Amino acid sequence: MGLTVKSSYALRALYELCILNNEGKEKVSITELSRNQNIPRDFLEKIFSELREANILDSLRGRYGGYVLKKKPSDIRLSEIVAVLDKPLQAYDCITDSCKRNVNCAVEFVWKRVYNVMMIELDRITLQDIIDYGTNIEKHGGEASE
Repeated sequence: MGLTVKSSYALRALYELCILNNEGKEKVSITELSRNQNIPRDFLEKIFSELREANILDSLRGRYGGYVLKKKPSDIRLSEIVAVLDKPLQAYDCITDSCKRNVNCAVEFVWKRVYNVMMIELDRITLQDIIDYGTNIEKHGGEASE
């Protein structure tokens, strides 16, 4: 429903990037992130390229290059990431205005309502929240609690 493995991989890699940053690593290579999160390297490069174009990430070139966040994790909302990578609901004719059906279509209303609810919820969650959830899970021996 608009969320794909692309967003999942992005969140896993960004989470890993933040954890490594918190451990003192200023920049992290695609190779390391790909290996640590078991994400195909070529796919992660494409994902990070899109996130760089969206000003979420910055890349540092060279032998000791890597990726860094352009903003604090608390300033990066999941809605930004998903909107850039998955373009939610763009596969639905109702949303893209390519539908030739009745303007007052009930199905269009439903898809737009679901889209709005999903994006509102994703807008409430930041990358910092994911880091905090991870810390909380570790503290409680693998069980999530809010």
